[in-house]
This record gives sequence, C-alpha cells and structure tokens, in this order.
Amino acid sequence: MNNVRKVQMTQMEILRLFMDICERHRLRWYMIGGSLIGVLRHKGFIPWDDDIDIGMPRKDYDKFVSLQAEYPDGYGLTCHGNTPEWQFNFSQFIDKEAEIEVLMNELPRKCHVWLDIFPIDGLPANGLRRWFHVKHILMYRYLVQIPNIRTQVDTHKVGRPWHEKLVIRLLHVIPVSKLVSVDKCLSAMQRVLRKHDFDKSRYAGNMLGKYREREVVMQKWWGEPRKMPFENITVNVPSNADAINRHIYGDYMRWPVEKDRVSHDIKIIKLRGTE
Repeated sequence: MNNVRKVQMTQMEILRLFMDICERHRLRWYMIGGSLIGVLRHKGFIPWDDDIDIGMPRKDYDKFVSLQAEYPDGYGLTCHGNTPEWQFNFSQFIDKEAEIEVLMNELPRKCHVWLDIFPIDGLPANGLRRWFHVKHILMYRYLVQIPNIRTQVDTHKVGRPWHEKLVIRLLHVIPVSKLVSVDKCLSAMQRVLRKHDFDKSRYAGNMLGKYREREVVMQKWWGEPRKMPFENITVNVPSNADAINRHIYGDYMRWPVEKDRVSHDIKIIKLRGTE
C-alpha cells in the first residue's frame, strides 16, 4: 500500500467520526470538489487524490465548529478562531495522532491528516450584485495570501492569467505584506461571506474553493443530501451533484491525461496505532 492510500484510509476513519457528529446533531453536509468527483466517477477516492473535501451550509458549518468539546479524544479542529497561524476561512478536522510531511509549492510542511470542511454561502440573485459580491470576496482572498505568497501560492500553476502572474512577481519583491493585517482581512471576508443566508438564496457555493466563482451554482442544486457509495460506506452528495460537477469541471467523468494525475509528495511520520 503506497503512502497516498495509507493517508486515504486514515481519512476514512476521520470521515466516519465526522459523520457520527453530524448525524447526532442533524447537520447537513455534502462531499464536494475532488471528493464528489470520486463518488460519481470512482465510487471512492480518485486514486491519486490525497484529501477529502466537505461542504456544509453556513449554519451547519458554524454548529459543527461550536461542537469542538464533543470531538473524540485525539481529534480536533484547525480554524481561524483557535489556530493563530491558520490563515484561511475554512477548517480542517484533524487526527492529532496522524502526522505527515507534504511537499506543497516545493516546500515541505508537517501537518496532521485532515478533512477540509468548507462553508457553503448564499449569494445575491441579481447578476450585477452577485458579480460585485464575488469580487469583494476575491479581493480579501488575494490580500490574505500576500504575506505568505511564497508558501501558499503556486507560482507555476498552469493556466494562471498573465495579470495574476505579474502581480505575484511584484509581490515577491515589494514588502507590501507589512501593510496587510491578515486577521482583519479574514474577519472582513467573513462578514461578506455571511451576508446572504444559504436557505434564502437563489445561488450558493463554496467561495473559498480552488475554482472561485465557478463554484457558485443554483442553490436548489444542493438541496436535500442524497446517499451514494464511497469506498465501503455511504456518504452525502448534493441533490444535483452531476449538474454541480459539470458546471465546475465540464466533462468530469473523463479521466485526465496521465501527466495531470498529480498527488502531493507525502512522507508519513506516524499514523494512529503505529509507531
């Protein structure tokens, strides 16, 4: 069993615990991102995928974050509210007894094995207002990345627009990070994200995801979670999971070419139950 598969099996245990907590408190959640592709195309993990992505409507997400005292021993949550160095507005549900080293943007980073948990927020129904709302959020996303641009931004990302490449190069040499308060930007971004109630909105999506505004879809596509097989369990998916995936990825059922099947370079330090 290779290291990616070992990490996937550890993530399955974290997912089971997450599901137990959500079931006890009747919290809505969905597999999203690469994990949703995995459900629909592979009935499990994408073979080279090394994380699990979860989306929760904002109210359910907030409730899960508030339940940290109920998490099983040895598990915890990494989020902006309890981890000063965590500079994102989503969270990670982690196994504190599982530690790995991941090569990210050519830099090694030690971390616990995790599930990514993203809030799903509503957006304005009016197209122009929605456009400004999205750009407002993206502005804060860019500002938050400035102080850590060398470690958080992939400067070699294929397909990055020329103007983004230019800005990234400039930020490598101009000390603008001294002028940016990450905490203030994260708090301001939170206020914008929370403006529109998921359940009362016509559009909703994960505005903290890799594909940014492409992850905004019709709110009704999320709907009541449906059950589908994933590895040896059943998981929640959006009511119109196919429409969401096609909106974000296009023909997601077609496997990518070999060179695009990329995993992070993972070194296992320790896993639960092993020395």
